[in-house]
Amino acid sequence: MECINKATGRPKKTFKTFEEAVKWAKRMNENPKFIHKQVAYKCKRCYKFHTGRSKHGTLLEHENNIYKKNDRT
Repeated sequence: MECINKATGRPKKTFKTFEEAVKWAKRMNENPKFIHKQVAYKCKRCYKFHTGRSKHGTLLEHENNIYKKNDRT
């Protein structure tokens, strides 16, 4: 069974273990293009692991985040 991302219609990235998913999420959280914190979770449909936004929509604080407001006055 393949899980599909509702927003893009593409298959979700699947991991066999929680540790692999956490490693991938940490790697994505270091990427300045990602503004929302990525977390690992176990899928209720396929019982494998995926990554996605945290429930609370936590924003990441990158130094070079293009969405971060600069105080230039």
